Amino acid sequence: MRVSRNWLQRFFASPLPPAQAIADLLTVHSFEIEGVEAHEGDEVIEVDVLANRGSDCLCHRGIAKEIAVMGNIPFKNDPLKEEAHLPFSPDAPCGTVIRAEEGVHRLSAVLIRGVRVGPSPEWLVRLLAAVGQRSINNVVDATNFVMLHLGQPLHAFDAQKLEGETKILEARWARAGEEVTVLTGETYTLTEKDLVIADGTSDTALAIAGIKGGAHAEVREDTEDIVVEAANFHYATIRKTAQRIKLHTDASHRFQHQPVPQLTAYALREVIALIRTLAGGTLAGASDTYPHPYHPPQVTFALEDVAALLGAPLGVSEVNEILYRFGWEFQEQRGRYTVATPFERRDLTGPEDVVEEIGRAYGYENITSLPLPPLPHAPHTQKRRYYEERVGTFLAQRGFSEIYTYPLADQGAVALANALAADKNHLRASLLPAMARALERNAYYAPLLGLEVISLFEIGTVWRGLRKDGSGAEEEVMLSLGVAFPKKKKGRTPEGEISEALEALAAHLGTALPEPQWRGAAAELSFDALLDALPEPDAYEPAGVDSAETRFRPPSPYPFVLRDIAVWVPEGTAAEAVAEIIRRIGGDILVRCDLFDTFPKDGRCSFAFHLVFQSDERTLTDEEVNTIMDRIAAAMVREGWEVR
Repeated sequence: MRVSRNWLQRFFASPLPPAQAIADLLTVHSFEIEGVEAHEGDEVIEVDVLANRGSDCLCHRGIAKEIAVMGNIPFKNDPLKEEAHLPFSPDAPCGTVIRAEEGVHRLSAVLIRGVRVGPSPEWLVRLLAAVGQRSINNVVDATNFVMLHLGQPLHAFDAQKLEGETKILEARWARAGEEVTVLTGETYTLTEKDLVIADGTSDTALAIAGIKGGAHAEVREDTEDIVVEAANFHYATIRKTAQRIKLHTDASHRFQHQPVPQLTAYALREVIALIRTLAGGTLAGASDTYPHPYHPPQVTFALEDVAALLGAPLGVSEVNEILYRFGWEFQEQRGRYTVATPFERRDLTGPEDVVEEIGRAYGYENITSLPLPPLPHAPHTQKRRYYEERVGTFLAQRGFSEIYTYPLADQGAVALANALAADKNHLRASLLPAMARALERNAYYAPLLGLEVISLFEIGTVWRGLRKDGSGAEEEVMLSLGVAFPKKKKGRTPEGEISEALEALAAHLGTALPEPQWRGAAAELSFDALLDALPEPDAYEPAGVDSAETRFRPPSPYPFVLRDIAVWVPEGTAAEAVAEIIRRIGGDILVRCDLFDTFPKDGRCSFAFHLVFQSDERTLTDEEVNTIMDRIAAAMVREGWEVR
């Protein structure tokens, strides 16, 4: 989610630190940060909000609250602090709002008459643009602003397009084949499992509920009266509809994370004030259907729970200070706490959740690391896990790399009732097809990795068919090995390499292996049958000591470019001297320089190199690489060498 620093500043009296400092604070205490960028006098932070915090942090208020608590910065202008109620005015009756079946938890609406639709002010246009939103008009922009401000989606309808003197909104199930044309012009065909917002008088569908507004009651420049709706839908209903019609919006994304029903009243209160400021108008009615109010739980815990879960013996004063920073109501008596969780935090359901929040605010970096106590007894040895580790370690020592492939395939003995895709509609019946694809993909990258042989293995489950008693599918764990040579190796074949590895594995385990099945340069055998022939282990083997050296560098997302160069040099010239010139001129984008051929003749020697070019920042062009190759060749000529 894109978050504007200028927008966040609206929640604080004192100036916020720079965006990068905010990003660092959130990284340590709250969320992963995808990046920070400047945007026309503003700074934008890309925050990866976790699924458990989507109900309260897919908005600027939620992120601002995190900054206030974790940074211990005074929080002001909290729009959720003062309780909001509907209706807003007893003198402002509104039309009936009809609740749909179980798909709607709350449906709230207000009628505003006499608005003047027009352009939004510059401050609003700038804030929306910073987070990737296009300005439409002052009314629509107000609803989008409040959604991004509080996390509650809203929609404004042209009230004049609703029939009857009393404006009625209805949330109902769509009819089979019912079509809705949305604001962007596309028409979607719905089913009885999809929700719509409809005109309760004419029964015309006005919007695909929770996803996208319809074109029928679009707010335009000539609109004078509007109905603004805020609802709370069952998350699964919105998610299934969005997936089925392949329409994912900012609204559907938030509804799928279950915002609390209380937000509808707060959001309408905010949007009424903003619309009346931007477009004028008079509140003419309000209505609310909320049959089963949501009540946040109370959570009890003790200081002993904090110490046991965090490993830090916090005192009453420290815990109290943290709870005050959160702004939560609580009672404490002799180290036992009862906390009234805030209504917007759906993730706080038990003592462990609250203690985790205390730990985040206290700072995990402030908790002293201690060694784990010794186990009172030797751990139980699981036979399958033991031999999976033993076989995997042995094959890795022989140069094989372990892979994990997708368990779904386009064919097999067990079909899926709800397939993810046309090529993933069965449970796999063999590891061999995936192994063949893995060998092919790895062969493409062999030059980049400098590999002369590709050796892969996988231990995974396959499904043979359904059990006769209907209790599920027949499973079997298999071992698959695959070998490929990017370039042919004289006297070596993939089949020979695999056979040698299997023979060595049999000798290592001290038992014969099941007969393998072959498919090209890959073979698989039953790991379950192998286990049956092996003895029960007494204890796990001690783990080896890993090197402290760096083992991983993020791969470049951009393609690599291959070039070869060969040069005659006087006999006695070291290949490394030639390679040094190549690396110096190739610079940072030359990621590999491999000598692959040496040929002496008549007092001279020919060295041939594979060169691999790749950038971490962009796609290289042939012209760019050719220029570097020309400079390398020119440098060799200056040395008196002959480029072949």
